[in-house]
Order: sequence, then C-alpha cells, then structure tokens
Amino acid sequence: MSVLSTFSGQKFNTQREQWENILKAELKLGELGTKGSKSSIDGGKCPTLSLTAPATIQLSPIQDWKKASQTYGTVDPSTIEKELVDDLTHGVRNFFFHKEFLTEGSWAGIVKLFAGFEFASDLEVFLLGETAFNSGKTTFKTIDELSMVTGRLAQDTGGTHFLELALLTCNLIEGITTASSPVYLGVFTDSQFFRNIAKVRAAKLLALKVLEEYKIKPEVYVVALTSYREWTLYERYSNILRNDSAVASAYIAGADHVQSVGYNMLFELGGMASDEHDERSKRMGRNTSHILALESLLGVVQDPAFGSYHLESMTQNYASEAWKEMQKLLPLSATERLSHVEFEGHKTRDERLRLLKTRKHVMAGINDFPDAEESLHLPEAPTSKMFRLAKDFETLRIKTEWLPSKDEVFIGLFGDYAALNARLNFVKNYFQLLGLKVHEVTDENELQQVKGIVVLCAQDDHYPKLMDLKFQGKLKFIAGKFEMPGFTNLYAGQDVYQVLETILNSWGVK
Repeated sequence: MSVLSTFSGQKFNTQREQWENILKAELKLGELGTKGSKSSIDGGKCPTLSLTAPATIQLSPIQDWKKASQTYGTVDPSTIEKELVDDLTHGVRNFFFHKEFLTEGSWAGIVKLFAGFEFASDLEVFLLGETAFNSGKTTFKTIDELSMVTGRLAQDTGGTHFLELALLTCNLIEGITTASSPVYLGVFTDSQFFRNIAKVRAAKLLALKVLEEYKIKPEVYVVALTSYREWTLYERYSNILRNDSAVASAYIAGADHVQSVGYNMLFELGGMASDEHDERSKRMGRNTSHILALESLLGVVQDPAFGSYHLESMTQNYASEAWKEMQKLLPLSATERLSHVEFEGHKTRDERLRLLKTRKHVMAGINDFPDAEESLHLPEAPTSKMFRLAKDFETLRIKTEWLPSKDEVFIGLFGDYAALNARLNFVKNYFQLLGLKVHEVTDENELQQVKGIVVLCAQDDHYPKLMDLKFQGKLKFIAGKFEMPGFTNLYAGQDVYQVLETILNSWGVK
C-alpha cells in the first residue's frame, strides 16, 4: 500500500483526551465547540480550543535523557585527552564530533579513552557531516549522520522548516529496512524557540505515521542538531543565547538527544579556532546543557508542550504542510529532487537575505546595533556549504578590516540634538557596520573641510538651508529622503548592504 496515497488527507494532531477532560472540568464546560468562546469575568470574550481534528497518533515518551552533551569541531591531539577526561568527569555522556576533523589516529585515541571509562556503555557518540568515516567496533554506541534520517540538504540551502521535514520524511520512506533497526531522526534547531518545538514534534509525528503504514515499530530517536544559520562571527557571545534557545526548545519538544555547541564553533569549523576562546567556548556549551537539563529540569517532564493549543496547532500545521511537500518530492528522481530542493531552498534563502539587507529582519551586531570596535583579523570569511544569514555582511566588514587606510565618517548635526537623536543613531549604525570610526560635527565650516565621508543629519525642513554649502567629502550622504545634488540618501527600508558595498567599491575593493 502506498504511503503517498493512504495519508494524503490525514491529520497529525496528538492525543488530547486527558487534557480536554481536565480543561472541561476546570472551565465547567459541557462541551467545547469548534473555535467557540467563553465569557470572561469582565464580560469580554476569550477563545477556547478547537477540537475538530481527530486524535490519531500520540507522541511516544522520550528516552532516558542524558545529563549533558558536548560538541567538538577541531580535534587537537595534544589536548583532546585532557578535554574529554574533563567532560566525562563533569557528567558529559553525549558527544558530537565533526568527522572532517577526525583522523584515524585521533579517533583511535578517543576510542581507547572512552573504552577505559567505567561507564562506557552509557556513552553515545554522534559523528556529524556527510564525509564517509569508518568508526569500527566500539564499546560505546556510535551513530554516524549518514545512518540518520535528516533533511540536511534543505537546511544547507536555506530552505523552510516545511521543506526540511518533507525531505526528512521522503528519506525515511525510501530508507526503511526492518522493524528491529532503530531510527534516528536528525532535526535542525535554531534560535526560533516555538518553531523549534513544533518542528521536532512534527518530525516525530511524521515518522510515526510512516512507520504505522509500514506496520513496523522500531525505536525512534530524535536528535536535535544545531543549525548555524543564524550564528555569527562578530558578536560571537550572542551565539550563547542562540544555543540556549535551541537546546531549551529541543528539551521541551521531547528530543531524545540534544546537541549543545560552544559559541566559538564557527571559528573551529572554519579552521580558525583561537586559544583565547576555545576552552571557554567548550565549557559554555557543556554548561548550557547542565543548566537547562539539571537546574531547569527541562529533560525530566515528558512532552511538556503537550496540551498547549498554540504548539499543538503549529505541530499540526508543520506536519500537514511537510506531508504535502513530501508528496511532490517522493515521485522525483534523485537528480530532480536535488534540483527541486535547491530551487525552493534558494528561493527562501534569497527572501531571507532581502529582509536582512533591508533591515526588515534584524540581526544584532550584523545589520544593526554593531560593536564598531570589534576586529576579527581574519584573512577572509570561512567558506562552507551551509547557509548563514550573516555571511555577506561579515565578508564586507572583514574586507574593510584589511584596508591599510579607511576614510572616517563625519556626521554634521544641524538642529536640536534631542530631536535628531533617532536619525543620528540610525545613520551611525550604517557606517559602524563596517567598523568605521564615526565623528559628530556641529560646525558647518569644519564639516565643509572634511575630505572623508560626510553625512548631513537634520530635520527635513532644515535641509534647504544647507543647499548652498560646498562639501569636499569623497562620499556624501544625507539622512532621510530629501534630495540634494551629489548626496546619497539613507532611509529606513533601504538596502543597507548595497550602500555598504558601494562604499567599498569606491575604495577599489571588490
């Protein structure tokens, strides 16, 4: 029987009888209508839950959660033993290694050290990446990403959560073997907290649907993998918050294994790890899992999202939309599927970049609120197949850092400072995104002598008074949409990236 035809119209809601009964009792409702309402104390209306969709699949309980997880990018043979011993001593039982950084010798050392651990059978090691790697026989459990079911291609090309889940489901259908083989679902989590919860739960529901159709009941494990899509090189400490959000949401969603990553991982993956941050980064990655699992107890409650209408509705939507997309992918050949996923992924990626470049979507430190004093001193932005939102902006700034000399920015303030403050901060951010030094000038005579970058900042009705002034700046800008010959306008909704790229081009940087 075809999975494609059998479940084309199915619902993916989780079982709700228990919490529905409790809700009815607490609200003293005889019946809950479809999207009905109930009078509140003040006479207003508040929505009740929609119970129209039948409950067909219940999410299975999560497996015994691990106390901590740790991720390694680069593996330094001179320090890896000490680091692993430290991790084991501090409760780490899940380890994630990127295979491209493992050599035969370094892996042999890791296997030997883990084999000597008293509780080696408790350890689970995940080998990440699409590189072929022979892990050999080990006394601990080893799971290679190539044996996991993921939608990595959709993730790497910048596709939607729906596309990733659809590809994951498609790969699961085509890779089903026997009922005895455990199924590991690799789901990528980012800083979108509630969407992560719905996505992880939807992945498990989709898998259960497929396995139910094939009438097999293997163990299903969900592995929450880190999406680096929103991670940044500049303001790297912000990655701690991104990791916190990903790990916490994965625990709440009921993932069986959760990857926790140090804030410096992008530098490790790019082969640019620095001693200053390495140890602290790994420690923060480890302690994130400790705090959320042990102190916050997020790994104790089974399916804490159960019964939340918002999350149940999102889960239903994710599963349904992914199922529709899977039906488009399944009949395609491998080449056609690759082309389709890349096309759809790039379409979504381009839209996200458009929103970022026009500041409709803000990434702190990248396209707004920059730390102008930060310097990375990198030869170039690291290359990778995975899509990262911040990379284009980071590349411009890295190029700027390597210029032997850079023009400084002089902003001329004309009018009441308090009234201009919002406009001033807006234009300062433009140039600080490149790490340029910005000065404020209130003397119009001084501003006319500036030979660097000149920016006029005033109320719109004041600009006509400046029309007769002669400015010598190499580049001239004006805050707002008032048109002045020789000046480029800076305004909200503009393509910020294009403006910054124009500045570099004027310096001969391509």
